[in-house]
Amino acid sequence: MAKEKINICLFITVYSFFLYLLINGYNEKDIFIFTDLFPKEVSKNVKHIQLPPISFKDGAKMAPLNSVEGIFENVIGYMRYFYGYLKLRILLFIKTLNKDVEVYGHAHTPFSFMFYENDNSNIIEDGLSNYTIKISETHKINPLLDTILHICGIYFLSNTEGFGSHKNIKNVYLTKEFDHPLLKNKVKVIDIEELWANLSINEQDKILSIFNINRNSYNLKGKTLLLLTQPFSQEGHLTLNQELTIYSEIIEKFDDYEIFIKPHPRDDKNYEEIFPKVTVIEKTFPIEILSLIGINPTVVGSIISNSLLNFKESEIYVYDGELHNERLNNLREDLIKIINDEE
Repeated sequence: MAKEKINICLFITVYSFFLYLLINGYNEKDIFIFTDLFPKEVSKNVKHIQLPPISFKDGAKMAPLNSVEGIFENVIGYMRYFYGYLKLRILLFIKTLNKDVEVYGHAHTPFSFMFYENDNSNIIEDGLSNYTIKISETHKINPLLDTILHICGIYFLSNTEGFGSHKNIKNVYLTKEFDHPLLKNKVKVIDIEELWANLSINEQDKILSIFNINRNSYNLKGKTLLLLTQPFSQEGHLTLNQELTIYSEIIEKFDDYEIFIKPHPRDDKNYEEIFPKVTVIEKTFPIEILSLIGINPTVVGSIISNSLLNFKESEIYVYDGELHNERLNNLREDLIKIINDEE
């Protein structure tokens, strides 16, 4: 008798979750696992497992070890991690016993041990910028030691191995071609518009309802600019002043347009307070949905967001002023090259 098939899905972003729904559809039997960074406004609409926060006081970094307080913080942090790890492992064992399991989502995040155990694992793109960094080969370690460490939840590997090179990762779903020797024959290029068009109206509406959207949610008519932000100051790429200065320059450049801001899901700045004359769009859904339901602003602009590429009927504006970060400069050049190649 054939085993029942079930998918385990681990997501940190609404974007990757959306891509998964386009690829496989929504099945209530799937096991959805969301990290603490995943928007609660979306996760509440799906039966899921909520991972506990695993970061220490200073984000995901260890606290300084040069004080009793720092050592205590690390001990507590690891205790919380292992509690969450053991709870998840036991829960998954019960839910997947005697089932044929496939794994989807992010393998470069905490608690993603299932990707390295299951020999039918799949990566869902979490932004193409991940594939501008080094991707490491599958690590080599003593098999017995590796097994012991893995059972304990201590799996020593580079995060960049989780982008697809690990031997158990069979497919890497991307929205663009990506030629890399370590991902040869793994990359599966998907077309968001084609996948969306192949869904029935009921299937589309189900996905929209998960993200709290209806087809009349937003009215971007007339001369409009849609500005896409990213959490540069939060993640240390720019100072807050540098980032807000850039957005101010863009808004001033298009001062005769009606301006909408769509914050990045991890961007926690209060743009309604910072720029009171703009309209802020809810940030807890992937921006790609807007173009799919026929919302196309006159201009869509950003600093380096690849999401600009989804608005094929809009004029694209990539910020052309000074950036104060070499990596952002390089990513901007890559984005401009992609735009020029598509024209």
